[in-house]
Order: sequence, then structure tokens, then C-alpha cells
Amino acid sequence: MTPESVSDVEALAALDARARGPDAWSLARFEALASDQEYQLTGIVDNNTQALLAFAVVSVGPFDLELEMIAVDPNHRRRGLAGRLIVAMIEQGEARGLERVLLEVRAGNGAAQALYERHGFEVDGRRAGYYPQASGGREDAILMSRPLTHQEQGAERPAQ
Repeated sequence: MTPESVSDVEALAALDARARGPDAWSLARFEALASDQEYQLTGIVDNNTQALLAFAVVSVGPFDLELEMIAVDPNHRRRGLAGRLIVAMIEQGEARGLERVLLEVRAGNGAAQALYERHGFEVDGRRAGYYPQASGGREDAILMSRPLTHQEQGAERPAQ
């Protein structure tokens, strides 16, 4: 199961609804992203069933990538799928010659923060009250980034 470009917006929206419940994006939002050149929709599909198991939404800027979202099917979590998507995103950014990857993550999502740290991301700051909560309150976002390395021909790739 290798990360690949995904264009099935209905599968993306359905998986997002299963993975993130009330925080899920609408089908219309996925349709807009799929037709926008500034976004990459990368997913992992089960080789046997062709079911979408996980996906990432990444915006591509002139200097940076920004991870907008990762969603993993609840029945397939803790199998390294999010990590594979992160590695694929990093490799794509390096291949494009970009400088870094940016993201924000809920302050209360320690598991996601630890995942990003394992992939070389560091905390840059905090955005107060960024995420709405079901209770009506707001939750801070932790801002993280990771520089991208660029290889010259024949150079060895640094360990990740």
C-alpha cells in the first residue's frame, strides 16, 4: 500500500466523516480541493478491496507545503498509515525543491504531536483559540514545521 494521488471525492468525504465525525469537511469542499492545482490529495488504498484507508490534504505554496489534514479510517489506525503519508509528503516537497513543511495540530492531540515530532517536526508557536470545540469553546493550535533537505545528484539521503 503505497501513497498515491486520490481523486474520488466521495470516498474522501466518507472517510473524513468516519474519521473526524462532526469536524469532517463537506463533499463540496473536497470537490473544490480536487480541482485546485494548489492542493494535493494523497491517499492509501487497500490493494485487495480498493477501499480508501487514509489520506492527506496538502497545500503547495511557492516555498512551503502545508499539511491541512490527515485522516485515517478508525478501523485501520495504529498501523503506520499516517506516517507513510507524512513521509510521502516530505519526499514530494523535497522533489519540488521546497523549503519546509508547515502544520498546526490541536493542543490536546498529544498523539499527533508525537507522530509529527518523530518525523522531524518542531514546535514553532501556538495560535490561541484556533479550533472550535463541540462544547462551544475554542482550543489552541500548536504550530509545527520541518525543514526539507535538498539532495544534489549522487548525495546520500540523510536518515529520517
